[in-house]
Amino acid sequence: MSRPREFGPIQLARWLGLTSDQLRRAHNRGLIPSPDIDDRKWSENLAKTLPDQLERILAELEQPDTSEPSTQSPAPRPAAAKKRPKTRDSYGSIQLARLMGLKEWQVLRAKQRGLIPPPDIDDRRWSQPIAEGLPERTPHILNEIGDHPGLGSQKAADRLKERTSLDVTRQDITELAAQDKLCPVGEYMGSALYSLDDLDALPTEQISTVIEQRHTWISQSLTAKEAAELLGWPVGKFEVTATRHGLVAGKLDRYARTDVERLKETGP
Repeated sequence: MSRPREFGPIQLARWLGLTSDQLRRAHNRGLIPSPDIDDRKWSENLAKTLPDQLERILAELEQPDTSEPSTQSPAPRPAAAKKRPKTRDSYGSIQLARLMGLKEWQVLRAKQRGLIPPPDIDDRRWSQPIAEGLPERTPHILNEIGDHPGLGSQKAADRLKERTSLDVTRQDITELAAQDKLCPVGEYMGSALYSLDDLDALPTEQISTVIEQRHTWISQSLTAKEAAELLGWPVGKFEVTATRHGLVAGKLDRYARTDVERLKETGP
């Protein structure tokens, strides 16, 4: 999977095939460890240690609880960091954008492309001598970058869907990029952005091929939840067992049906 997951109490209970009350009681008895992320969530690594203990946990829950209620106080929150005073005679990205007659995203993208020098104060701000020499570059930057920041994968899919009347999804946009048929022109909060011109120039045949590939894969694969239902297991047990047998989720976080059926034959 693309990134480690985090489980709140409700998500962890469902993942383990427990009720919320069972999870709460198991946690109170020390049968399930405390959350390791901000005292509120369980990391994926910690969660994956639990499915093998489910039988013991359920058996323990059937016994009367003789433990004393916990009186442990929650860990104190760290003190908020003090705000740094603004640096004088310097420009942040917003102030520099105003100085140059640009939008902030244009300044940031110009910096990424080397069209303006990087910040020379704490890697965040431009000193006055450098900043005040940059407005003369504005026409060139506008010519290179344009006046639209680009679209994220969902809006890009919506644009292609409107143009082609095909069932385009954000996953298709990601796949087109993975096949080098579509190149990101920037990013926003870690997500790729795609230019309007590039999206409008994509041949319908290429878009249709990617959609057909997605439909074929979906017909031949299962989500973790679907695979668990097929096996009659909780999702957590399936995922841990799949990892143990070397099964890895493919595109769209789906598992090949043939691999899941083979797992049913071999067992946990």
